[in-house]
Amino acid sequence: MPAAAAVFPLYPALVHGLAWVTGSILVAGILISLVSSAVAAAVLAELARPLLGPRGARDTVLFLALYPVSFVFCAVYSEALFLALAAGAFLAAQRGRAVLAGLLGGLATGTRLIGLALLPALALLLVQRGGSRRERAVRLLPLLLLPAAVGLYAVHLDRELGDALAFSSAQTDWNRSVSALGPLGGLVDSVQAAGRGTRILLSLPYEPGHEHRVALWNVSHLALLAAVAWLTWVAWRRLGAAHGAYAVATLAIVLSAPVEGFPLVSLPRFVLGDFPLFLALASLTADRPRARDALLWAFAAFGAAAAIGFSRGVWIA
Repeated sequence: MPAAAAVFPLYPALVHGLAWVTGSILVAGILISLVSSAVAAAVLAELARPLLGPRGARDTVLFLALYPVSFVFCAVYSEALFLALAAGAFLAAQRGRAVLAGLLGGLATGTRLIGLALLPALALLLVQRGGSRRERAVRLLPLLLLPAAVGLYAVHLDRELGDALAFSSAQTDWNRSVSALGPLGGLVDSVQAAGRGTRILLSLPYEPGHEHRVALWNVSHLALLAAVAWLTWVAWRRLGAAHGAYAVATLAIVLSAPVEGFPLVSLPRFVLGDFPLFLALASLTADRPRARDALLWAFAAFGAAAAIGFSRGVWIA
């Protein structure tokens, strides 16, 4: 089964379409990422402004821009496009534009499967606008475009490869599989991997190598998971149920498909699409200027190191 089947089609299709004009896949991919990043920043500020004020909106965008793996917004990755579409769907639902919310949500899901995490949040936002039962049901209908995006891709894969679930089957090429226990399975695997990693890092004599590098990754990624879980709770409490629901659903999907030996691989990159976390950070640091500045400097320092490593062929995200 081709490993590329795991990559949902919208971003590659846009890149190849633009490459017909630019004559370069690389140039097309970077252009789409840069434009999408600008759109995502603008939409995120619009989402944050009513909740956190103008300064909070600026801080939200700043935290996102300096987040240590945000360099992928300047590379041939689908993160920027997904974030622009997901945040756009959220904003449209907030404003009661159900058809636009469903369309943007469907496009987000056509970019990455994790777009399905938008469903509960968009449904909450649209239902909260009130009206009769029939009116609420009608507003929810466009959200069918999110699972429809997965269905259309499955039909395409069935015609081309004879396997409608090839996007799931192909995950085995990345050593990723869906846990029978769902998010709980990924959580257990992550804790166990971090425990093994801690023992390796504390063992003597210390001989740096691949085993120690993976151990450090597992320990640091579990720490990141703990921070994400905490910020998810903060988002729910401070920003509302819709933001919290999206963050919870995103985390549940990520944990449901751990990677053997390194369960939380790519978690830092997945966080980029979980925009309520950045609003939560801005909310927490609004009255704590020292904490805000320290966090921004830490993000910038780690981000610079990660970007340099990535440019030198070190896999970061």
